[in-house]
Amino acid sequence: MYLKDSFISKSGLSSPFIKQFTAILITVSVVSGCVLFETSERDRIGDSRPAVSGIDNLFNPPGQVIAGVSVSSIQLYKYENPLSAPFFELGSDHQLQLRFDHIGSESRQFRVTFTHHNPDWTRSSLSSDQFLDGLQNITVSGGDLSQNSQPYYRQFSFRFPNRDVNFRVSGNYMLRVEDSLTGNLVFTIPFFVTENKGSVRSSVEELTVPRQNLRTSHRPVSLYRLPEEVDQPQFDLRFHYVQNRFWGRFRIADELDFSSPDEVQFELSRQRSFTGDYEFRILNLDGLSQLNPQVSEADLTRSPPKVILEDEAEGFPRFLSDDRRGRASLPATDPNRGYAEVLFRFDPDGDIPEDGKVYLTGDFNNWSIRSEQKLEYNQRIDRWETSAIMKEGRYHYKYILIQNNRIDDLYFDQLFGRVGQEYHALVYMRDSRNFYYRLLQTNQFFR
Repeated sequence: MYLKDSFISKSGLSSPFIKQFTAILITVSVVSGCVLFETSERDRIGDSRPAVSGIDNLFNPPGQVIAGVSVSSIQLYKYENPLSAPFFELGSDHQLQLRFDHIGSESRQFRVTFTHHNPDWTRSSLSSDQFLDGLQNITVSGGDLSQNSQPYYRQFSFRFPNRDVNFRVSGNYMLRVEDSLTGNLVFTIPFFVTENKGSVRSSVEELTVPRQNLRTSHRPVSLYRLPEEVDQPQFDLRFHYVQNRFWGRFRIADELDFSSPDEVQFELSRQRSFTGDYEFRILNLDGLSQLNPQVSEADLTRSPPKVILEDEAEGFPRFLSDDRRGRASLPATDPNRGYAEVLFRFDPDGDIPEDGKVYLTGDFNNWSIRSEQKLEYNQRIDRWETSAIMKEGRYHYKYILIQNNRIDDLYFDQLFGRVGQEYHALVYMRDSRNFYYRLLQTNQFFR
């Protein structure tokens, strides 16, 4: 729901759920140390907590702000297709759907704004009136109150472009959600506006010689058929690849062929290829009971309920074997579905390095590195444990090792099976008149 006029309503974090977990999570990090804020913006971040410092984030674009404890189940996708990536065509009737939950029964209001970015996610030089047509901000209010009281939550929904706001130019964007009462920035999330100019065909070459440690490598190769308006492709075009929707982890195509007047071939060199057997564990939290085969114990008398998952061993993960639908989380949207404190128990194969730390990250926390998801050793059961507050649904996640302030997200990948990988190719063109990058075309493909 969106309204043209902003007005402020009284609200507060008074639910038992928030009181219970705010004290526990007071030192939660919002994202790794690579997040960049302007000084004025840093002071306005709401519900911010110390980051796990000194770490280069591998998953999110620089500057992306991850939601705090009171906001969860954030999704952004093409309307009526929850599995889709957040792309829509400029000037079309396509829309994106934003959904998120705010824990607590109180009525809330949020303000949605947008920023335009370069291909590397730095802010572009365009002012808001140059890339937006309509209102500079939209108020999202009310929310649908859940029928589940352990805890209550309100689900907010916002669809755009709409009659109040539209977009003038293509490119990378960041959607910003602020608290209307305090003005604090609650979270940001990236999306893309494309022009659908030209056409891209892509494939993936699986390298015959394993790159390292017996792992396979994927080298994307693409052919872009030029639209008539591109006069100097060798100077104006830029080509990116992204694996598994880790938008901040893009790689620039470094092998280009402009010999044909009508098309450009672009690809990654062998040295810059992607890991071809990148593993995701998958959790189907469809029910908060022991009838779920992934659940060992469930205490539904608590608020929120507590769920203990079956033990996981390093060599036997619940992983996404060959999913061609895309790497998308699917938290339940039914207001009867609830949240739970989910306890993960992990048995790594071998010792953890003395100076290493193990973290859990995934769709449920927007692939951030948070201090409360650091695994601790439970000597009584000889397992490493951590917990996360999660809504019923379907999620991808990983255990990662942090050592010497570096993330090793392959350390616990052991099966090296034929895991389905999702790729996006993005074609940008530099607009020399207005000094920004247009996003001419994108292409989704799998291997």
